Amino acid sequence: MVGDGASLPEEVLEDVAYLSRSANRLRILDVIATAPHIPRAIADETDIPPIDPSADISRDRRTRLGRADPRRRVRSDANGRVVAAETERYIGAIRTIRALGDAVAWLPTEELTIGLQHFSEATVRRPEPNATMALSTFATELMREATELACLVNIPPSLAFEEAMMNGVFNGRLRTEHVIAEGELAVLGENAERASRWQAYVEAGADLYCYDGPIPCNLLVIDETVLVLDRQPEAAEGIESTNAVVQSWAHEMIEDHREDAERLGTSAFAQESIDVTDNDQ
Repeated sequence: MVGDGASLPEEVLEDVAYLSRSANRLRILDVIATAPHIPRAIADETDIPPIDPSADISRDRRTRLGRADPRRRVRSDANGRVVAAETERYIGAIRTIRALGDAVAWLPTEELTIGLQHFSEATVRRPEPNATMALSTFATELMREATELACLVNIPPSLAFEEAMMNGVFNGRLRTEHVIAEGELAVLGENAERASRWQAYVEAGADLYCYDGPIPCNLLVIDETVLVLDRQPEAAEGIESTNAVVQSWAHEMIEDHREDAERLGTSAFAQESIDVTDNDQ
């Protein structure tokens, strides 16, 4: 690895520079990595004049990533296919970093089991001068029509989001997989009226779990929309994605924590239980 104190071999840097120096080389490599193509077909797919694609991505036998077969079709060898896949991931990661900027830090990189490139089309939602609750408003609007909610959170929702969420469960429209951290459970129990609402929420059939330990991020999946929220409780901002791979990762993350969480019953919000917990502290 680059960060382990060892320097990169000069020939590796040369190969990286050679490929990245020409967009045509990368585009041709991407095409022939999927299947053999005749030069004219490559030109049609890439708008690159049909010179000699195999020569355009080859410097010598050691680094050659594509070659022509007896039928004059240009095909990628095994090395070329691996390089094409890795290059696509790398470029996608750079595109994501440029698009998200400092919001990349909100992603739980240690628990991110998918490539960063899958967030390249994501949207950063931040509060605006005249709309400080823009993200909460957006999420609440989604919740009012949603049929599925999965979440892993350590901060309580806004009251508007909470109302929309609970109404969805009360009228039978919404199915939930709701994992909260102990800190949020304590906050919800501080107010008797709010604790009563959450007790009714569980009574109505909401699947609610409490996770004992730190969580890597605040994560919401509302139908097909994923929201990764800033870790700071007071920050009303987050990353929105509808990418299918991101959705699968988010559901897996929530499910992993749910398996280690305790399912909450209505007694978790009973006032006597809350008072006993408070007195023990």
